[in-house]
Amino acid sequence: MTNISKTSVHLMMYRINQNQNVFKNYSNKNLINYLCYLHRFLSSSILIKLCKLVVLPMVLFLSCSIDDRVDSLRIEPIFIENPARSVKVAIIYVESDETLSKSSYDLDEAKFIDYLNGYYFHRLNIGLELETSKSLVNEDLYDLRDNEGSESTTFFKQSQGSYEKNKINIYIIKRCNMTGIAGIGRNQRVLLTDENMFTSTSPHEIGHALGLFHTHEPRNIMNTKDKKMRVYFNKNQEEIIKRKIDEINLRDSSNN
Repeated sequence: MTNISKTSVHLMMYRINQNQNVFKNYSNKNLINYLCYLHRFLSSSILIKLCKLVVLPMVLFLSCSIDDRVDSLRIEPIFIENPARSVKVAIIYVESDETLSKSSYDLDEAKFIDYLNGYYFHRLNIGLELETSKSLVNEDLYDLRDNEGSESTTFFKQSQGSYEKNKINIYIIKRCNMTGIAGIGRNQRVLLTDENMFTSTSPHEIGHALGLFHTHEPRNIMNTKDKKMRVYFNKNQEEIIKRKIDEINLRDSSNN
């Protein structure tokens, strides 16, 4: 039996998803063309008026929804077997006493790590490896609405005793419990809302956690504008990330 590499499987899965989206777009275009055909031959019919008022807006709405997906980046994911550098990741679900026994988080952790690696980090020859996931009960951190304007200060204070210094630590809270901010990152710690996991916010905040600052460079992941168009780290940022990962791994090896 032929052995199929992990890289091949990853690429196959992503291409299947992309083909599904192409089919959706193709179907939408066909429907629009059909409506135009009806308009030419049935311009006086009440049917075309209904199509303009009801069906066409629905098609346009679906197209916008598709464009908002990860696939709108229009970049090919890259997976490599053995990245030159790797760094461990800890995922921490922030809970309250009331929610701990009935967690409402529903994250596919493997898919999330694959997303980060395929679209952002494997192309730098860097691999993120999920080492552990756990829950953290912290009332102050669970709901940051009472700390509006001081979210960053609260996050770093409340996470000081729980983050692991030999890992990138990704804390997740409910989107409804933080207003006006999609994420926070610094000193190997990242705070993300559950609705922003599969967006460029994730690598953006991980970049902060690994020592990067904002830039106005177009399409750069650390840009604060045009968030749907953020796709790459530049060479200088890549070197900073690699140096920080080397520091983290050195700290990890010294603890073993």
